[in-house]
Amino acid sequence: MARRTQIIDALVDHLVANTDVLTNNVTKRYAYLDEVNDFPAITLVSRSESRDQRGAGRKLSLIEISVRGYIYDGSDAMGAADQFAFSIESAIETFQDNFASLSVEEARVAEVRTDEGLFQPYGIVDMQVQILYDVEITT
Repeated sequence: MARRTQIIDALVDHLVANTDVLTNNVTKRYAYLDEVNDFPAITLVSRSESRDQRGAGRKLSLIEISVRGYIYDGSDAMGAADQFAFSIESAIETFQDNFASLSVEEARVAEVRTDEGLFQPYGIVDMQVQILYDVEITT
């Protein structure tokens, strides 16, 4: 299994373990609001990957991942979306510490947006996540 796939799978497991989202409510494909039946839910899609040679045979790779979270709250969807965004961001910030075995150097949230109450009583969180890892080189 490719390192990239292992990292994405580990991220899914880490999000399930560190948020209120159930395992079946995290998907590795983009899902629209009308496809979501259970809340909260997270969908994520890995976008691009760039590599950088650091010398002495060291190669780093940066995966960019789009994460979207859906939440339902009949009384305060905006507040619930903000809290859900914080929960996801906190989980991503602890990802690198828990997966050093996959040579994850850094995991960070580069951008966070919410729908600002536009889809009341639903809340939508969009994030751009970056994961930097050390690529193993076989010779």
